[in-house]
Amino acid sequence: MEILNIPTLILQIINFVIFVIIAYYLFYKPFKDITQARQNTIKENLSKAEEIRKEIEQIRLDLESKLNKINEEREKILSEAVKEAENIKNYIIEEAQNKSNEIKNKALKEIEYAKKQALNEIKDTYINVITELAKGVLKDVVDENVNNKIIKTASEKLKNLDN
Repeated sequence: MEILNIPTLILQIINFVIFVIIAYYLFYKPFKDITQARQNTIKENLSKAEEIRKEIEQIRLDLESKLNKINEEREKILSEAVKEAENIKNYIIEEAQNKSNEIKNKALKEIEYAKKQALNEIKDTYINVITELAKGVLKDVVDENVNNKIIKTASEKLKNLDN
C-alpha cells in the first residue's frame, strides 16, 4: 500500500481549490449571470404580457359595453319605427274611413235629393193629371171661374200635402 504523501495531498487540495475558484469565475459566474438575466427578461416579458392581457380585457369590456349600447339604440330605433309605422297606418285607416264616410254621406244626400226630385215630379204629374181630370169633370157642371178657383185651391192643397 502506498502511503499518502501529505505535501502532495495539500498541493492537490490547493490545486482543487484554485480550480474551483477559476471554474467559478470562468464558468459558474457567467452562467449564473446569464441565467439571472434570462430570468429577469422572462419576468419582464410575463409582466408585459399581463399588462397587455389586462389592456385587452379592458378593451374587450369597453367593446362589449359599446355593443350593448348599440344594441339598445337599435332596439329603441326599431321600437320608434314600429310606433311611427303604426301611427301612419292608423292615420291612413282613419283618413280612408273619413273619405268613405264623406262619399257615403254625399251619395246618401244625392239619393235623397234624387228621391225628392222624383217625388216632386210624380206629385207634379199627379197634380196635373188630377187637375186635367177635374177640369174635364167640372167643366160641364160648374162655371169656368169657379172651376178655375176649385182647381187652383185643389192644386195648392195637393202641393202643400208633402210639406
